[in-house]
Amino acid sequence: MRYIGLDVHKTNTTACVIAAGGKVVKTLDVRSEPNGLQVIHDYMGTAEYVVMMESSTYSYKVYRFFESLGVDAHVVHARSLKIITESNKKTDKKDAESIGKILRLWKKGEMDLSISYIPTPKQMELKDICRYREEISRKLGDEIRKIRAHMSRNCQELPTEYSNLSTKKAQRFIREAYSEDTTLQRRLGDYCRSLEEREEVAKDIEARLPDSKEVELLSDILGIGRQTAVQIMSMIIDIGRFEDPEKLCAYFGLVPKVRDSGGKEHHGKMTKTGDKMMREIMERVTLSHILFCDSSITQYYHRKEKEMGTKKALITASRKMLTVIFAVLRDQHPFTA
Repeated sequence: MRYIGLDVHKTNTTACVIAAGGKVVKTLDVRSEPNGLQVIHDYMGTAEYVVMMESSTYSYKVYRFFESLGVDAHVVHARSLKIITESNKKTDKKDAESIGKILRLWKKGEMDLSISYIPTPKQMELKDICRYREEISRKLGDEIRKIRAHMSRNCQELPTEYSNLSTKKAQRFIREAYSEDTTLQRRLGDYCRSLEEREEVAKDIEARLPDSKEVELLSDILGIGRQTAVQIMSMIIDIGRFEDPEKLCAYFGLVPKVRDSGGKEHHGKMTKTGDKMMREIMERVTLSHILFCDSSITQYYHRKEKEMGTKKALITASRKMLTVIFAVLRDQHPFTA
């Protein structure tokens, strides 16, 4: 067995081949494209080998290349490679060598690593469209704030019955009442187009995973619609990836930082590692659930609200909601309040 550490950059990749005993066999500098990466594969010939690289924007195409060849390929989180990233003697050759040696130790079970899960292209496409939907929602929020700020600066009144700008009657009022304000009309036009696009994307997302039992189970939880259920599954992908609810919560940054010093364990703020989109969605669905369902989650939220305030209580309740989601998906059993 040979272990290859890859230091991947946009145009070039450095590969360091490590022997079974830990000795450096060969270092190759190639282009980060199929023809260049093929040089590494050709050099290995019939020898069995495994590759590993640090997680980055450029690691995907390199990972896909070796995966397509049937090579055991791994992408490791940067936090597991602090010994490299914080080194004062950083070179591509040295980094590739360190990654290769760490890979060897990990494969031998002599150290732990935080390995990135790389979705299939189809899974990635679903996640991307869900992320795009969130981006549109944020854009809509920004456009609303700009419209309101513009109207306030220009002393333009917006009656209470027209306060919801997403309604046709509010849009019609602004068009008719302030028709001569070209900037306001353009801003309103941008907002309306974004609304239409969000609706189109929402319909696209809701039509995804039509035969998914997981989506149906999540949709039964009050506060989670079908579109949101698809978004959640686009990030979880397979609940079997997680040993327990703690691992799932940790993956999405919904666990507190823990410091053990002097025999005392201290719990701090949530780590907020992993996908920010998942945390935003969890807070959103948890708030909706609390408002409309008297469940164990709602009762838990109200207890915590007295202890730590509204914002922290919502984050903590979001974590509890995620543990409920874990149980529902693992047991394939509907949620009971």
